Parts: sequence; C-alpha cells; structure tokens
Amino acid sequence: MKILISGYNGFLGKHLLRSLKFHPSNFDIGFLNKNDFKSFKILSKKISKNDIIFHFAGVNRDSSDEIVYQKNNEINNCMCSALQNISFKGKLIFTSSTQEKLETFYGKAKKEARIKFKKQSKELGYNFYGIKAPNIFGPFCRPNYNSFIATFSYQILNKKTPEIINDKEVELLYVSDFINSCIKLIEEKTNKKFELLNQKRIKVSEILSVLLNFNNLYIKKNQIPTISSYFELCLFNTFRSHINMKTHFPVKYQEFSDSRGFFVETARFFSEGQSSVSFTKKGAIRGNHLHTRKIERFSVVQGKAIIKLRETLSDYVYHFKLDGDKPSFIDIPIWYTHNIENIGEEDLITVFWINEHYDENDSDTFIEKV
Repeated sequence: MKILISGYNGFLGKHLLRSLKFHPSNFDIGFLNKNDFKSFKILSKKISKNDIIFHFAGVNRDSSDEIVYQKNNEINNCMCSALQNISFKGKLIFTSSTQEKLETFYGKAKKEARIKFKKQSKELGYNFYGIKAPNIFGPFCRPNYNSFIATFSYQILNKKTPEIINDKEVELLYVSDFINSCIKLIEEKTNKKFELLNQKRIKVSEILSVLLNFNNLYIKKNQIPTISSYFELCLFNTFRSHINMKTHFPVKYQEFSDSRGFFVETARFFSEGQSSVSFTKKGAIRGNHLHTRKIERFSVVQGKAIIKLRETLSDYVYHFKLDGDKPSFIDIPIWYTHNIENIGEEDLITVFWINEHYDENDSDTFIEKV
C-alpha cells in the first residue's frame, strides 16, 4: 500500500510521518514536493492510480491575501489535473478549513478546491475525504503562522506580551487527534463520513490565562501544573514544545543544606503521577524510547550522567550532562527519543517522575535509538 504526502515538511505532514513511523503496519511512503507541483505532467509521474494521497500542501500566509488565494489555487488545480490525467482510482484526503464559511481568501481557495475534488471523485470513481478542519494546535507548530496557541506560547516563553485582537470563542483540535482520524481512513473502504473527535470550543482569553499559569508555575517555579483534563495535557505539551532546550535545561534544583547534608525537592505537582528511582551501573544505558503524550522528569541525585534527546524526525541530538553533586533535572518533550547513560565511576541514582500511572496495555512507549 503506497501513501503519498504533500506538505510533508509542514505542521500536519510531519505529525503524520511521526505517527506512521510507529504504526504497526508497514506502509510504502512517498513525498510530493514543491517541484512536483510545477506542472500536472510532473505530478502525474509521481502518482499511481491506486495510491492513498494525503494532500496537506497549502499556503496560509503571504504578502497579500490575493497571493494566498492564487498559490493555493495553483497547487490544488495542479493536483486535480494530475488525477484526471492518470484516471485516479485511489483515495484522496484533503484538508480544508472552517475558514470556508468566513469567506477569507484562504477559506475561499480551500472551499473551491474541496468542491472541485468532490465532483471529480464522482466522475473518476476515487474515494475523497474533504476535511473542514478547525484551528489545529500541538507541538512543533510554527508561531505567527499555524496557530495562535503557538504564537502565545512562543511570546510568553520569550518574555513578550501576547495581544488579543479579537477575544472570540474558537474551535480547537489537538493535532494528534486529527492525525489519528486521518490514519483511520487508510483502511476505510468506503466514503464514510470523516469524524473529528475531541474538538473544544473556548475563548481566546481563556487559553491565554492557562498558558500564563503554565509559565508562572512550570518556568518560574519548576512546578508541574494541574493537568485535570485531556485538553489541558494537550495545551501543556504544546506550551513546553516551544521551550529553548539548549538554554533552559538542565535546571538546577534549589538546595536546602545543614550539618546533616542537603535536601532538594525533585518535583511538585498538582495532578496524578508516578515516581520511581533507578540505580544504573557504570557505562550502562537506559531508555532509547519516546512518548507521544507523557510528561516525564529525569532527576540525577547521585553520580554523573549524560542524557541524550532527539526528535524522531530529526538527526540533531541534544546532550546534557548532569551531576548528583549539583542535582538538576531534564524534562523530556513528547516525540523525543531519549536515553540516560552512567558516565561516572559510581552507581548512578536517578529519580523519574511521570504524570500518569503505568499501564502495560497503553504504555505510550515506542522504541527508537537516540
């Protein structure tokens, strides 16, 4: 089964790739890049008649709304012509937007393309899913481009003041929920209605209030904030994805010392969690796996360690050295494979905290070497 992805370097495209990477099925994945959209003849050569196409390519912003409209039309018209050229019989998943009803240039271009693909699918006999997606947010989202949540998070973490232009109620969807719904369409045999689950309606000011609270507790006080709902977990993982890893970690603990020695508070949290401690022999390595939703803290309290992290679609590896003589911690971002190695002479003692109880039937643990 061959899957083609346009816009694979974008916010949605990369999240689709991350999820497919750890899917139990082995998919043959190909990519449609900008050069392929220079003409429908070039694009036709990349597409086979029975492929599954995730068409995420599009332009959100440009120098003018008219150019946004023009560029989206060029992309979608090229796809339409290529499908016509090969008498496509496969499956096309196309992302439109709830902006269709707002009559913006972007929404207008998306609506016209969705209607055109839908009509063509009936003529050629391929399966078409036109998804009118709401505001999709999540980790790795570009500030000032994809989502106001990414923009607010970036501004807060860089000590800038977010500005609310229109405090309206918005419809939000976490990116993993969107991608999981898309992946279900791979095996779907009919034009079943596409369902988007876990959508949330909330005012912009309410989101900003939550993000400011995250900053006050997590960044300023090193405390894990209250995570009382799935939506808050999604917001928190989105917020912390915009932390500058190189400059923020490792974070030194505040020490309280007297004649007996010293004491540090490793984690203060206000939600469900689980703590554990490990003793790691000299030269031994733990980890080499990643999580897609969990909040996890590694605290070195004895010995010397190196913690390595790598985002699953990247080759760049972060290296952090931690020493029990000066206790500090690293919080592991989601979608980052990670490990910890004892580089000292004595046993390495590490305290681990995670925000949920371990469930062997849903461990959210995917093996991948750093």
